[in-house]
Amino acid sequence: MPDKPSRAPVFLLEKQAPLGRLQGAKLSSGPLLRSRHVLHLSLVTLVVAGGLLFVALGSMGPGPTAKPPRLAVALGLENDSDGAPVAAAAVVRTPQAFPITVHEDGLATSTTATASTVGEALAEKGVVLGRGDYVFPDRISALTAGTHIYVYHANDVSLVVDGQSADTRTRQATVAGLLSEAGIALAPTDRVDPLPDTPLTEDTTVHVVRVREGIDAVEESIARETIYQDDPDMDQGEYAVLAPGADGLIRRSYRIVYEDGQETKRELVDESEAPSQPKLVARGTRPVNLVDTPAGPLRYRESLKVYATWYNPASAGRPADSPWYGIAATGVPVHRGIVAVDPSVIPLGSRMYVPGYGEAVAADTGWAVVGNIIDLGFADYEVADWGSGWVEIYILE
Repeated sequence: MPDKPSRAPVFLLEKQAPLGRLQGAKLSSGPLLRSRHVLHLSLVTLVVAGGLLFVALGSMGPGPTAKPPRLAVALGLENDSDGAPVAAAAVVRTPQAFPITVHEDGLATSTTATASTVGEALAEKGVVLGRGDYVFPDRISALTAGTHIYVYHANDVSLVVDGQSADTRTRQATVAGLLSEAGIALAPTDRVDPLPDTPLTEDTTVHVVRVREGIDAVEESIARETIYQDDPDMDQGEYAVLAPGADGLIRRSYRIVYEDGQETKRELVDESEAPSQPKLVARGTRPVNLVDTPAGPLRYRESLKVYATWYNPASAGRPADSPWYGIAATGVPVHRGIVAVDPSVIPLGSRMYVPGYGEAVAADTGWAVVGNIIDLGFADYEVADWGSGWVEIYILE
């Protein structure tokens, strides 16, 4: 609002009073001059009043269709809700949309994107990238019109080899590609499940079965047979080996198939046999006579009924100073266990068992010992605890 109405802008005064019209008037120093001054004052008053009215109307606010003053437009200002001039909003430029083609796992899709990089464009189109995924050009590359973006997603797969399981991600298309990527070599006999040319999908489990073959040689012994041959010249209970014989042997060869270290198949491929040789044993059949004694059973070949007496060196008839005193016919000293016999009935050296006396040896003779008579010896220092009489004796083997 102007401070002094009398100082109105000249262009407003000229608009009210064109110069051409003023030039056509004649000036005088009389009433005409005074009329001119009055006209000037009226024009000034009119301009000031118009300015005051303009300011008053502007303070009331513009109507719904009010437009900003030309000067505000020229200065880049606009009215706020109260009509006061404010700074114009920054210019918002519409993002430029680029035509692009996204190749996702071999499937091409033409679209547009307003992003500035390849990674932003993929995110804008909802393409989710995970660990192991491949993008070309890389994600930080600038996006330009006509860009072709190639995306190859990795699959989560499980690989079971040699009894061990491992989870991994791979962009390989087939089972064979996965095995090559993992550096797993296959032997000609190995088996893969699923087959090597099977396409890989999410959560595929690949099992490599190691198949190995081997030969297992097994030997089985065949026990020799024992054959007994009766021998009447041998006592019962006596045995003699005539031929030792030999055990036989069966050899078998098997082809074994192992899968992951476990036997899955066994096939007989060869068999041979070495027959056994029997063992020959002679077995006595001659009856055996036994007599029970305090020391245990004794075998005897015959028994005799004899009349048994006893003697000692003192009763033998030789003087004590004789060099043959107490010496039996066979040269042994007379003591318990030495028996005088008739050699024609019981040969010297025969072993015998005399019940009540014990075991003894026929080692002496006597002029009164004839036929089935025996004389049981005792040393002079031994007690002769024998009563003469008939007794059955046993000639031992």
